[in-house]
Amino acid sequence: MISDLLSEKNKLMNKLKPLLSEHDVEEASRDHHAKRPPRPCGITIHPGIGCVFECSYCYIYDMGFNTSIKPYPLTGLQLTYALLLNKYFVPGSRGTYLAIGSITEPFHPLLKEKTLEYIDHIYRYLGNPTQFSTKLHIERSLARKLAEISKGKISPLITIVTLKMHSMLEPRAPSPEKRFESMRNLKEAGLKPFLFLRPIIPGLTEREYKEILELSAENGVVGVVAGSLRVTKTVLHRLRESGIELNYVLRRLSTPVDKMKPGVQYNVYTSDIKNEIAKYARKLGLIFYPSACMANLHTHGLSCWKMRILSKQSTNDLPEPEHWEIQGVVEKLGGKLLKTEFRQGVLYLTVKCRKSGELLISEILRSKFLSCVKVINQRG
Repeated sequence: MISDLLSEKNKLMNKLKPLLSEHDVEEASRDHHAKRPPRPCGITIHPGIGCVFECSYCYIYDMGFNTSIKPYPLTGLQLTYALLLNKYFVPGSRGTYLAIGSITEPFHPLLKEKTLEYIDHIYRYLGNPTQFSTKLHIERSLARKLAEISKGKISPLITIVTLKMHSMLEPRAPSPEKRFESMRNLKEAGLKPFLFLRPIIPGLTEREYKEILELSAENGVVGVVAGSLRVTKTVLHRLRESGIELNYVLRRLSTPVDKMKPGVQYNVYTSDIKNEIAKYARKLGLIFYPSACMANLHTHGLSCWKMRILSKQSTNDLPEPEHWEIQGVVEKLGGKLLKTEFRQGVLYLTVKCRKSGELLISEILRSKFLSCVKVINQRG
């Protein structure tokens, strides 16, 4: 399995390298896309840096990103080559998930062509499940273009957090009405848009989620992904300034505000609200997924163990992790398998391997079995 993976990566690199200059290859090899480990949603792809929307709940400004946008320097070929150089990256239709839009607005006028170029090259050479999140208006021609270059597979997430307070929380972003229109245009183009109800803001979301879901359903979404709120001290200040009643948020924080460290992100408990959103989504005939990666798999005609368990569907056609296969992967990567457990669609491993080796083990096994993989590395 690993030999096949390395062979495929080398074959693709050998195909792309002659299309690049020596400078292009060097620039791609130094880039963070060639080194960045996957997050739970996959590897994030950056067509640009920074965001002009200045949404009150957004934490990227605490991470050092600007309120202006700078297009990313890599070409589509360079980006594709950089991913292939990434030791954690698994190419292919069951490979590493790719997510566009985490630290910028991918369809801002300064970035739209770059984003399209990246998507085009990803599907042309790699075929990995790819997703974007956006608040911008997707006109019909753009929706058709996205469907064309992704072969009808790309996963669109349209972010709507609030209807009544969007002008205060998202002062520079397009109106929710424009985003509902994006949903319609994407659906008409043959894609499967999802509502991205993220972040859930306690005290606000409970009052609005039903109307947001109903309007999203009317405008063509096939499902909903709901995500939790993460805050910093600065985010809390901006939320208060925007008119949010912070008591609903503060009482769901496990860390008191006076104990919070500057710039550090803290999770706000929202599981109960997410469960209510899930129930109402299903009542409307919508799919509900608690994670964005599930929507990504769905639009690419795949489903993982947790998706099947969540929807109470059969898992008979999914490969169940076998000890000998897991052991073979771990040992091939120079590690030792100490313990395995497969529970509720999640594969838990204890291994002994070199530093960061668990990340590659996790990504390969996730691709093989379409299950979440949790690895504990007992180095030394």
